Amino acid sequence: MQWDRLKTFYYVAKLESFTKTGQHLNISQSAISRQIIDLEHQIGHKLFKRLPKRLVLTKHGELLFQNTEKMFVFSELAMTQIQNELSEPHGDLSLGTNIGLVDTWLYSILPDFLKLYPSINLSIFAKDGPLDVESLEVHTALQPYVPDQPELIQNFLMSWNRRLYASKDYIEKYGTPKTIEDLEDHRLIGFGPERIYLFDNINWHLNLKGKNNATHKPYLSANSLRTLFHFGINGFGIISFSQESPLLKDSGLVEILPEVSGPCIEIYFTYPIQFKGIKKIDVLESYLQAYVRDHHRKYVA
Repeated sequence: MQWDRLKTFYYVAKLESFTKTGQHLNISQSAISRQIIDLEHQIGHKLFKRLPKRLVLTKHGELLFQNTEKMFVFSELAMTQIQNELSEPHGDLSLGTNIGLVDTWLYSILPDFLKLYPSINLSIFAKDGPLDVESLEVHTALQPYVPDQPELIQNFLMSWNRRLYASKDYIEKYGTPKTIEDLEDHRLIGFGPERIYLFDNINWHLNLKGKNNATHKPYLSANSLRTLFHFGINGFGIISFSQESPLLKDSGLVEILPEVSGPCIEIYFTYPIQFKGIKKIDVLESYLQAYVRDHHRKYVA
């Protein structure tokens, strides 16, 4: 297939219009129409349905577009790799991860990265679910290890450990629980009925069995880790929180039942193997690894 025809098809599919495509590529509508007709003749199928105000892809058009889009992504990647050898780290860079990790960790550490690399246009993509890094939903992601993915580079970054915390005001008012059984007489703050990606067992502390062998009903709940944190520092109850979060510094929260540990999540710096050697990804990984090495609280069982 001729590259010019595929290029025209790609933009017609993206813009859903011969007119807009002509303006974008600076060619006439008749030339665009001729290229699409020639491509449909070569393939043997119609590629577009012509509606009153726009064009939509047929089933065969969708299939061709999916593969043509990949060709454009990799052609842009080739250009990025060439430019990568000629300049300092720059350009667009998307980083995807769990919403809670953004709100309780990344928010604090990325400003210094942006000061170091002002030519990188960083985009944070927070999603409560797995990310399709292999299909380039994002350039790189912080997420658990994904098995059987040879097309991904997955480098271990850190462990994220849940512990129990309460404010000094709460402890003064309600006392300090000495055992798991004592939690039955305390106010526990939960995440809510929903599950959350990464922190799958986020309400582990509500399932700690007390003397009556029953799960705990939360005194308060919210589906936001940042909100739970503020409930905790304002003395409303005991929260489960990641001990590695910079939010804990100067928060006044005190660890409760330090011998009781919650779930541990291992997080990996992940990106497609074809991005190996791209400077902007390398410097982001190096920065995060250095931050974890210098500031990350070590988990002690």
